[in-house]
Amino acid sequence: MFKCDYHTHTNFSFDGAENSTPNTLCEAAIANGVTDLAITDHFECNWRTEAAYPQFEADRHYEEIMEAKEKYKNKLNLSYGIEIGQYNQVPEEADALLKKHDYDFIIGSIHNVRGAVDFYYWDFKSIFESMQHSYIGHMFERYCDELCEVVDAFDKVNTIAHLTYIYRYCALAGNKYDFMKHADHAEKLFKKMIAKDIALEVNVSTLWKGLGFALPDREFLSLYKDCGGKLITVGTDSHSPEHIGECVEDGFALLRSVGLNDILVVRNGEKTIVKI
Repeated sequence: MFKCDYHTHTNFSFDGAENSTPNTLCEAAIANGVTDLAITDHFECNWRTEAAYPQFEADRHYEEIMEAKEKYKNKLNLSYGIEIGQYNQVPEEADALLKKHDYDFIIGSIHNVRGAVDFYYWDFKSIFESMQHSYIGHMFERYCDELCEVVDAFDKVNTIAHLTYIYRYCALAGNKYDFMKHADHAEKLFKKMIAKDIALEVNVSTLWKGLGFALPDREFLSLYKDCGGKLITVGTDSHSPEHIGECVEDGFALLRSVGLNDILVVRNGEKTIVKI
């Protein structure tokens, strides 16, 4: 039985729960039937230079992950991962980290485009009430374009996380927006990813939050497949042990429904494709 969770956070992340440690995530993974786990704490390149969150303790993070790998080696395939945010904005920060630490698995993400705060902090309710829908579309296009920059410049990235990240916060504010109106920007991104053998993440956080869709949703996954995409990673984006592995099977079912079956994991330092 295969079950993976390839986007998770411990308290080494600025927003991780206090009880979220490598050990507690591994214990939760084993209890929830997860066979392959990647711990992928945040390293936000631009936030580091702006001192916007506590210093990432990379050396201690490495030590604790290695201890967990040894402790759970007979029960769990554990990967030493990292989520690199906004690589395109301050690449030298990530490059310095990656010269020092050899990660098994690297997520590339954008949480904020240049000149704007993380979408998490936006007041989407007010944006929709003031009928500024075009602004949402414009920012999504900028978001896709910056992810293209990440793919072009970041040769070590393995997957691109939570495409339509902005959609999560629109929905949490009780609003909907048709992001497929801007599918040409996503299509450009997909073609770049496919050419460089970079996977697309299916982030199921919005499923376990009860929003009824994944990031990206079915329409974008179908577009990815139509572009020739095959390679997928799946993660809960958990920031605490409680959600490790939650709704992963629903993510698998969604993928099967659009004909995507190749899941990327890393085992013993080697990329491995598992069919679902």
